[in-house]
Amino acid sequence: MTHKPAHSKKSVVQRLMLMMLDAVLINLSMLLSLQLRFDVMIPPEHMMRFGHVWPILTVLCLISFWALGVYRNLWRYASMDEVIQLMAASLLGVGSTYLVGLVLYNIQGENYFMLPRTAYLMDWILLSAMVGFSRFSVRIANRFGVSRRAIPKEDSRRIMVVGAGWGGSSVIREMIARGNREGRPVIVVDDDPMKQGTHINRIPVLYGVVNIPEYAEQYDIDEIVIAIPSAKPEQLKLIMEACTATNCKLKLVPGLRDVSDGKLTLGRMRDVNIADLLYRGEVRLDMSSIEGYLGQKVVMVTGGGGSIGSELCRQIAKFQPKQIIIFDIYENNAFELYNELTNEYGDALNIKVLIGSVRDKKRLREVFSQYRPAIVFHAAAHKHVPLMEDSPAEAIKNNVFGTLNVAECCDEFSVERFVLLSTDKAVNPTNVMGATKRMTELVIQYMAKKSKTRYMAVRFGNVLGSNGSVIPLFRNQIAMGGPVRVTHPDITRYFMTIPEAAQLVLQAGAIGESGSIFVLDMGEPVKILDLARNFIRLSGLIPDVDIKIVFVGLRPGEKLYEELMMTEEKGAMSKTCHEKIFVAHPVDVPAEKFEKQLALLRDTVDNHPELAEQRLHEVLPNFRYPEVRSEKAG
Repeated sequence: MTHKPAHSKKSVVQRLMLMMLDAVLINLSMLLSLQLRFDVMIPPEHMMRFGHVWPILTVLCLISFWALGVYRNLWRYASMDEVIQLMAASLLGVGSTYLVGLVLYNIQGENYFMLPRTAYLMDWILLSAMVGFSRFSVRIANRFGVSRRAIPKEDSRRIMVVGAGWGGSSVIREMIARGNREGRPVIVVDDDPMKQGTHINRIPVLYGVVNIPEYAEQYDIDEIVIAIPSAKPEQLKLIMEACTATNCKLKLVPGLRDVSDGKLTLGRMRDVNIADLLYRGEVRLDMSSIEGYLGQKVVMVTGGGGSIGSELCRQIAKFQPKQIIIFDIYENNAFELYNELTNEYGDALNIKVLIGSVRDKKRLREVFSQYRPAIVFHAAAHKHVPLMEDSPAEAIKNNVFGTLNVAECCDEFSVERFVLLSTDKAVNPTNVMGATKRMTELVIQYMAKKSKTRYMAVRFGNVLGSNGSVIPLFRNQIAMGGPVRVTHPDITRYFMTIPEAAQLVLQAGAIGESGSIFVLDMGEPVKILDLARNFIRLSGLIPDVDIKIVFVGLRPGEKLYEELMMTEEKGAMSKTCHEKIFVAHPVDVPAEKFEKQLALLRDTVDNHPELAEQRLHEVLPNFRYPEVRSEKAG
């Protein structure tokens, strides 16, 4: 049973009252127009004609107001758009009345319905003004504190608005219209020196975003709203750095592409999240090239229920594949993703969840034989560095030989493309997980030389919010009251958001030659210590006051600094057609030698698992111990 909102009856009554008021104003404005036209004294014959015209005028104007949405507007938040809408509705109603009178005159030959044309013109102007004033009187009352629901100044949060343009003025107008219930604007900060000393709704504009920390302290600011929808990444970076140096809560208005209707409301604002602090520009995709290789194809994603695998499936679904195969050993996440995609796309998306392990080649062959995927994204892997240090044989079985199993099935069943998700930890690896991922890169280059399938790998760094990443760990530590644990004060990492990583993986799959390793532009590396401090601030707390930060030492196999390119790749790395994707061209992988190395590894993990890490060092000369090692934190 459908339940109507509790306020629906009240809303209908309010609209009826507005229509009654408008009916009065419609006729009053015409009478005033006739008085202006005839210098106050309206001739009797024109009063007689008005008596014929007013019912038509009233009905047509009210219908025009309704049709153009005048009665659907929230006038306490009205802007120039609503004014233009009202003027258009008035013009339509008054103009229609004139046309009806003209038609009746031509049919009957009598001018009972004809008033002077200048009266209609003046009526349009007066009607727009009078109805507009009746609506804006609500805002005027709020502006001067007439609203009983206004919050006293001393009880409302003190707001700094960054940006004295359209975004900032929209935020300020709506806050004032709401009686400061969402917070009270105190100052506006902008980098345009010409705006210094000006005011927006009596709120002073101050100069210089670099001065935000000083202004926040000087004006006792509780919350900062960044209201520059058109801000570029470098501009946003400067603003964010200044804002995170305060202890204020941060909010952000959406970008211009998210407010295409030109209406910025407080409901569209959101809290600044840690991803915003990466200051990354929007990923631009070549949609036609991606659709060209995914559209109407059976696409399989191994590890499809994981953080990156699930986002890949979401992105792939947009390109109308023939079928998506989610292959995962863990059923819960895969089932949740299945429900999510089914709810969103319904019967328009053919999706299948299959449970199995990439270590089970027989199961893989069953899947490939039955569903015949054309494209395979291989996201299944053991990825947690400390855990793999303790279980190197299992890391090799899953990461190296699981990848080999999938890659060989792609060759056997004539898959068009195989895309491996790799990591920056594969570059000059210092841990077992990174070494196994480097082996998987060599696997795809080995397979590329013997198969018609196009094999490629995409190498990127840490993904914000993915399972096991620092953000969920920090969130849990903050929720428990701290401390937040950071391994080393100087440790840095490259970061991407989950959607950004998934989109660039799809784009890379459309580009390169078989055997290529793509490297994604990760921007500048981020200090984990800065990330921790910013995350604490975004949680509304003060670092080292409300939440302590402690250093626990590097974990076994952990680097201080990650790299994106192998030493031998640095001279061979080249640009692609996409600005954020670079490619390391295939290196020579002698097939016979590599096959012997794989056989040696397989024998070791099957028969001598205690020697697994040692064997990895033997087959990968660039697998080295990190320069800085420490004991595990207790």
